[in-house]
Amino acid sequence: MQQNITTRQPFWDLLRQLPSEEESYLERWSLRMQQAGYLSLTTAKRDDCMNALDCFIKPMQSHYQLGVTSPDFAWLIQNHDQWAQPQIETARNHQGRGVTWDMYLGCFKTFLHSLFDVIDLLKAGEDEKHGARNHIRLYGDALEVLFVKDWVQRQPEAASHQLDQVNRLLTLEKCRFENILNTTSDLIFVIDSHGIVSNINTAVQQVLPNNEVLNAPIWESLPIEGRTMDEILKYYPVTTAFEVAPFDDGNIYRMQLSPISNVSLASDEYLLLLSNITPQALQRETLERIVSERTEDLLTKTSQLEEMNITLRNILKSIDKEQEGIIDDISSKISTFVLPVLDRIDAEPDSSIRKGYVTIIRDQLDRLVHGSKLANPVLLKLTFMETRICQFIQAGHSSKDIADNLNLSLETIQTHRKNIRRKLGLHGKNVSLYAHLKTIGLTF
Repeated sequence: MQQNITTRQPFWDLLRQLPSEEESYLERWSLRMQQAGYLSLTTAKRDDCMNALDCFIKPMQSHYQLGVTSPDFAWLIQNHDQWAQPQIETARNHQGRGVTWDMYLGCFKTFLHSLFDVIDLLKAGEDEKHGARNHIRLYGDALEVLFVKDWVQRQPEAASHQLDQVNRLLTLEKCRFENILNTTSDLIFVIDSHGIVSNINTAVQQVLPNNEVLNAPIWESLPIEGRTMDEILKYYPVTTAFEVAPFDDGNIYRMQLSPISNVSLASDEYLLLLSNITPQALQRETLERIVSERTEDLLTKTSQLEEMNITLRNILKSIDKEQEGIIDDISSKISTFVLPVLDRIDAEPDSSIRKGYVTIIRDQLDRLVHGSKLANPVLLKLTFMETRICQFIQAGHSSKDIADNLNLSLETIQTHRKNIRRKLGLHGKNVSLYAHLKTIGLTF
């Protein structure tokens, strides 16, 4: 065996990327198979294609990890370490299903070329790509030799016996899957690339017993949008679920289109699945109605609360305004009826008059505390001399006595008495000044 253990091959970075380029690999292999005329004949599924890539790459990785970076072709075709055994078993299975050796090798060639295509799409230098292609070609050539050798050595009788076994297994699998499809309550339509129904399950026959569904366009059986497959795919993109009510029975279905090519690369058909979701839809409608009603009720209550808030804010503003008015009124009354009395007290030398002023202040403050209307204080209207004269009158002295005591003329006393009566609101009234002073309860 020839090998290069010390030299690291840069193209290995590209080979390691191949399994991660799944979609590109499947697309290119399908195209290569179609170009070679094999795609319509294959039964390979998506998983089968990925397993083929895995079986091809793993021996390379194993050899590389052992330090065999440049294996010898002669050593590879000896298959001493059984590196090619998984691939040989795959070839035997195809031989058992009736695949001819030339067809199998042709399909294998399309596989190799799809890998070359993927490598060309990767970002790398041309030298790296050239090295990766040569490495793949080396292992591919060795596998072709081993395929042919094993194919020739196998007995035709054994191959025929294996083919019978495979056919029986395929028949059993076919029956099993048909039974599964026919026992489900979901409606299943298989339609081709032109929208023609090629197969249906029992559930469809029960819902559409008198309709000629098979070999007819799907839009003749279901009232869906579109009159071509392209239009249907436009209105109903694959793997996207839609709710439809295609029948006049009140039932609601979830409709979904899935390409069968996801399972088998050779198929251009689609699976149209209708699942009855009427109970879930009705329950959802009920929940939506309840939510809508509760939302509407909540909005109504919110509106009412907002109105109450507006009313409350207006009331609070009114209260604030009223409080401001009360404060202004109290301030005005204190300024008008209390503070002047304090000024009089401060300037009054006569203790008896000061006592009368104190009585006025106490009366006014009491009225403020109890919210009563403030009285107009009489003493604030009288001058000092008028106040002294009121003291004498309240004590029962005559005008002449007052004039003698104050050393004033009788006419002056009479003038003061007239002014007092006017200020006390007695002008023109037949009321004794002495009696009035006793009635209003002034204390001097």
